[in-house]
Amino acid sequence: MEELHARDNVSWPNDCRIAVALTFDFQGGEDVRPDRDGKMNHEEWTQAEYGPRTGIWRILRILEEEGVRATFLTCGAIAERYPEAVKAIVQKGHEVAGHGYHHEVARDLSKEEEREVIKKTTAMILDRTGKRPMGWRSCTQSPNSLELLMEQGYMWNSNSFAYDIPFVWRDGNRALIELPRQPFGDGRTYGHRDSGNPNDTLVVWKGMFDQFYEESSAAPAFCPFQFHPYISSRPGRAKILSEIIGYMKSHKGVWFATGS
Repeated sequence: MEELHARDNVSWPNDCRIAVALTFDFQGGEDVRPDRDGKMNHEEWTQAEYGPRTGIWRILRILEEEGVRATFLTCGAIAERYPEAVKAIVQKGHEVAGHGYHHEVARDLSKEEEREVIKKTTAMILDRTGKRPMGWRSCTQSPNSLELLMEQGYMWNSNSFAYDIPFVWRDGNRALIELPRQPFGDGRTYGHRDSGNPNDTLVVWKGMFDQFYEESSAAPAFCPFQFHPYISSRPGRAKILSEIIGYMKSHKGVWFATGS
């Protein structure tokens, strides 16, 4: 697998200085597993389910009020269980991409198991939204993920933390765009579903954007955010989400782009 990087030939539409990607990992209780005795932790489960049951509607209102588009990397099981939510995402002009079916840990799957997860998720999102997903983010990418995404006709992947600027994976005559991530998403700045300080998170997010925006005076920059509806839609945290979007909008030359 070959990496292709554009050294001096990067540009954004309308001569924008910086591309901002607002991405939401749209999952619910998929990552909450039963205890050893087979019983489910009700508190953990219902906190996670806040995202698809309640929080998604607040997130969509914020994005509409701010007039920006986002990408929702959606578990197939969420599309299956909450069809109205994923339909609303598309109707509001946002993108739905793939995020496993039950938030599987990709590195723990066999190649055939991972292939089936991608195929099943793709089919469910297509069924629920009428649009085939073109992007993907795994829960911990496996050594087979890139090959399988190329095989299944995906356009882009978003799992690497190794670079600032998007690049291309090439395998023979097949290619896949990588949209890098930064380790400052809400899952890390808040620490957990029920911890962390929203004001501290805003400082971290502003710091990342400010650094990229300053550097974009010399060359175009890419500023990706990774949120979760079950985390960033909570009262107080949602206000911070709105504030960081408004802050970035106040700068000239900012392009809010979906993954595709």
